[in-house]
Amino acid sequence: MRRIAIIGAGQAGLHLGIGLVDAGYAVTLFSDRTPEAILNGKPMGLPLLFPDALQLERNLGINFWDDEFLGCDRFRNHVCDPEGNVVLSVSSNLEQRWQSVDQRLKFFTWMHEFVNRGGELVIKAMTPQDLEECVQKYDLVVVAVGRGSFSTLFEKDAQKTKHHQPKRHIAGGLYTGLNKGEAIDYRTFRVTNLPGIGEMMQAPFYAKDKLPVYAVAFEAYPGGVMDQFSQVKSGQELLEISKKVIKQLRPCDYEIVKDMELVDDQAWVQGAITPIVRQPVGHLPSGAIVMGIGDAVILHDPIAAQGANNATKMAHLVKQRIIEHGNQRFDQSWMQGVFDEFWNYAQYTHTLTDCLLTPPDHMQELMAAMAQNREVLKDYLNGMNHPPTLAAWFDAESSKKYLASKTLVLK
Repeated sequence: MRRIAIIGAGQAGLHLGIGLVDAGYAVTLFSDRTPEAILNGKPMGLPLLFPDALQLERNLGINFWDDEFLGCDRFRNHVCDPEGNVVLSVSSNLEQRWQSVDQRLKFFTWMHEFVNRGGELVIKAMTPQDLEECVQKYDLVVVAVGRGSFSTLFEKDAQKTKHHQPKRHIAGGLYTGLNKGEAIDYRTFRVTNLPGIGEMMQAPFYAKDKLPVYAVAFEAYPGGVMDQFSQVKSGQELLEISKKVIKQLRPCDYEIVKDMELVDDQAWVQGAITPIVRQPVGHLPSGAIVMGIGDAVILHDPIAAQGANNATKMAHLVKQRIIEHGNQRFDQSWMQGVFDEFWNYAQYTHTLTDCLLTPPDHMQELMAAMAQNREVLKDYLNGMNHPPTLAAWFDAESSKKYLASKTLVLK
């Protein structure tokens, strides 16, 4: 039986670990926190999963919240002027549901499921030095955590990395007490764009205490009028600033949020992410190698919600390629080949994210077309699930041809 070590109990590491245990591998998962510490701590993010990633979870039988929480089946997007007045609006039902589940609950549950299915869970704050021991004991060591000392283990890919600083400052929390009405319901993912200022999102969320909860999140242009969260020290402080920012920038939405309260004191996030792509092979001082997946090698700004989806899809591909590799050695060529195969897909998730972070001029035409042509909006929403289908959107000339074809169809 081949032995696999996975460092990191997050979206990628747990998905890969459970999949490999089911396939008959001896898998050891290293986590720096116990399941209980994760459940009672702060979330690492407020992820949204699209249909393809959700199906991969269902295929593993780890979709434990589907019966209680259907997720989003409707999308609404307002583009506003600096005063918060709507200048363009699109809305549509979704062909397949999107779903947001509290990662604290998800990872707690998945860690126990991993053990129940036969995996070995080791609670230890691993360091790059500890990997030297791991490579002696295991056929393959996979690093699925991109923070701390592991962030320097994998060299930055200068050709694939376009950013050297964050494009947005991020903040968000999980809340109860939002006033329902025509503007909000427990089925709609809402986005408000304030060009040059930032974005606001509201989404139904399944929180760890199973209440009807909403995620309210902000993506602020650094130094702009929305960028008021960088010094936040507590969830309560973030709550008050969130209300203040909405009242200031989108006063018609203030009634929705004026009575909202945090689900718990830990249910908030704040920070900034510099999107980066790293080399997939990490070299240890001894000359041994380890493989990076998920956030360890491909890190997104969350504006396009691609991070957790990418992590899931990459973990699935790596699992498949491990199984197909049989008893052969997991060498550098194999690691690089698997990453390159995944990058054929992930390059589009990065381009989509960049187009939302720094919209090119032709995106205005595409947004206007979405408001007028439901087929264009449908393509966009399905493209969030599978970004390669939006390849024609990513440069001005291709987008013109795309829009011309949709105009002919409409006629």
